Amino acid sequence: MRHYILPVLMACSIILYNTGCETQASKEERLARQYCGSCHTFPEPALLDKRTWTEKVLPQMAFRMGFENMSMLMQMSDADREVVIQTLPARPMLSEEDFESIKNYYLKHAPDSLQQLPPPATQPITQFEITPFKLPVKTIPLVTLIKADTIHNQVYIGNRFGKLYTFSDSFVLKDSLQLESPPSHMTIDKEQSIVSLMGIMDPNDQALGKIVDLKDPHKPLIKSLQRPVHFQKTDLNSDGLPDYIVCAFGNYTGALQVYENLGNDSYKKHVIMGVPGSRNTIVHDFDNNGLPDVAALMTQGDEKIVMLLNQGNFDFRVNILLHFPPMYGSSYFELIDFNNDHKLDILYTNGDNADYSIILKPYHGIRIFLNDGKNHFTESWFHPMHGASQVRAADFDQDGDIDIGAISFFPDFIRQPKNSFFYFENTGKGFTTQTSPLATAARWITMEAADIDHDQDVDLLLGALNFESGVPQPLLQQWRDQQTSILILKNKLY
Repeated sequence: MRHYILPVLMACSIILYNTGCETQASKEERLARQYCGSCHTFPEPALLDKRTWTEKVLPQMAFRMGFENMSMLMQMSDADREVVIQTLPARPMLSEEDFESIKNYYLKHAPDSLQQLPPPATQPITQFEITPFKLPVKTIPLVTLIKADTIHNQVYIGNRFGKLYTFSDSFVLKDSLQLESPPSHMTIDKEQSIVSLMGIMDPNDQALGKIVDLKDPHKPLIKSLQRPVHFQKTDLNSDGLPDYIVCAFGNYTGALQVYENLGNDSYKKHVIMGVPGSRNTIVHDFDNNGLPDVAALMTQGDEKIVMLLNQGNFDFRVNILLHFPPMYGSSYFELIDFNNDHKLDILYTNGDNADYSIILKPYHGIRIFLNDGKNHFTESWFHPMHGASQVRAADFDQDGDIDIGAISFFPDFIRQPKNSFFYFENTGKGFTTQTSPLATAARWITMEAADIDHDQDVDLLLGALNFESGVPQPLLQQWRDQQTSILILKNKLY
């Protein structure tokens, strides 16, 4: 009899737990972790304040979970709406009651405001001579691309209007070209100058982007791309033909994709990761099998850095190196050896603040992740930087260690506007943080590092995209008066 009673009691206890013993608080957390961690890493409530959760993030989450929101749909163009509707569930993924439980969980545990870090101590920049540069044409500073062409001793500057200007290395205007849409990235070799065109720069899902050769920009090499922001030209299958790795960033949809060169101006598309938000890629043979592999930064929702190991025949094995919360705002990465162990480490920025949580975040900034030799990465350095957007690393002072230049598109314009650019000088024991009042000359969106003046050291160029949202009036007036498009940082080493 005793053997019979025990299983019955256990069964009854399980039924009672499932039907009545789970507290409301534990139910709310369970649902939040179940649904909010299904598409990306689970976002802890402490990452945002209550108001941002309530007014911005949770409504967007409800929309993506299938709850009808006509106002969001009507804000889109007809073409975007058609694409986005196909990504939404046919019916809500959960009941309204369960969604309210998730909402309650975040509102109970989120802070009223995020605790801000004190401003970093900075020193004046001494490594560079800094000069604001105004384009010799009448145009608003809306730069989307800077590319140093060290083969032909010139600099390309592209803008939101689809203009591509060619300057000499002393910044004398040589030529201009009207492209079909804003340029985002460029590769240059002795044979070709290849440019990606975004189609529409603002968030959208329309496949209007292209990759073109400047010799014949109206005949695209590859077309029908969703907002391409970056690409790599490399031979992935050792057939002697250059293939293309394309970051089709998109918005609700997009992909990291490879275009296999079949010859005769023909390409075959291979979707490597069919999700939006691929930001930039780096090609390297990580597993030493003779085939080029790819490291990629994914930034839209499911934020992560992945290693794509080339198995041959355009088959890639995906390894996740680092995973970040969905509101981190991952924005750029580089691979470089920081500790001289002959292993590539990760230099990473997060600070994209353009989506649904436009507040200052203390976890925005620049990070170094050291490689243990087996492609396992551990954070070794973090420097806060509101709105960190891009980094370029090099031994700028040629003292044997790696220094860093970093820009922010979303700095604290009210209290710390000059912290939109940092130069981190590596002393061997750490970094000194340097900046300049001239960093307030514009709003920086892109950066180039190259030996512009051919004197055997690395210079920096910052490109301005002067969107006015969130900028105080006195600073806006300064931008309008000065019209700075480029900040030239000439290395004074030589």
